[in-house]
Amino acid sequence: MTLLGNWFCYARQVLELLYYFSGVAIAVAAFWGLRQLTISKQIAKMNAKREAFKLAADECRYYAKEVVPLMTRCASEYNRLGLTFLSIPPQFTIENGEIVKHNFDVKLLDAEVPRILEPLVTYLNAGEAFAIFFTSGVADEDIAFQETALSFCKATIFYMPAYFQMRRTNAARFESSIKLFDLWNKRLIAKAMSPAIKSMEDFLKAVSNEKIKPIGTED
Repeated sequence: MTLLGNWFCYARQVLELLYYFSGVAIAVAAFWGLRQLTISKQIAKMNAKREAFKLAADECRYYAKEVVPLMTRCASEYNRLGLTFLSIPPQFTIENGEIVKHNFDVKLLDAEVPRILEPLVTYLNAGEAFAIFFTSGVADEDIAFQETALSFCKATIFYMPAYFQMRRTNAARFESSIKLFDLWNKRLIAKAMSPAIKSMEDFLKAVSNEKIKPIGTED
């Protein structure tokens, strides 16, 4: 074989080796890049979760320090004025985000709500500001549920005639407050019913297992 032929053979082997190693390098780089991307996504998810928890805690403090005092102020003004539009236990249903099947006295609402409008709207706005962080998914609503759901839902039920009147007169919709109430109230009801359902399931299971075996078939 000539010198030139040997050189071409050698060069071919070198190129083949370079091609092989370049493929390995690309595979390693791709694997490393994918691993880094996965780690970055995990870090981003952890950071988002941490921020959602922190914001939920902040909003719970806001509820205690701002919303509750405004609620108390509104209730005090309601009593001072001798109003009655919240005196009847409210009955209503939330369907597709709308307040329906209610027992609210519309004429009474028209007559009395304007008399307490300023403290009432201030309180409802504060409640909406609290609720919107959770209905938008920015803050972790499960954390807030543990701390504020019972108080929030009881207050929302009590003031539901006012929410209805605000919507009826096109003054405000308070979409987040009603949405969060509907979610949390159903969850509270489910938690309250859970022990009774469990007892019923245990009872049905015990009854279904009670059988009288024919004589001679016992184990």
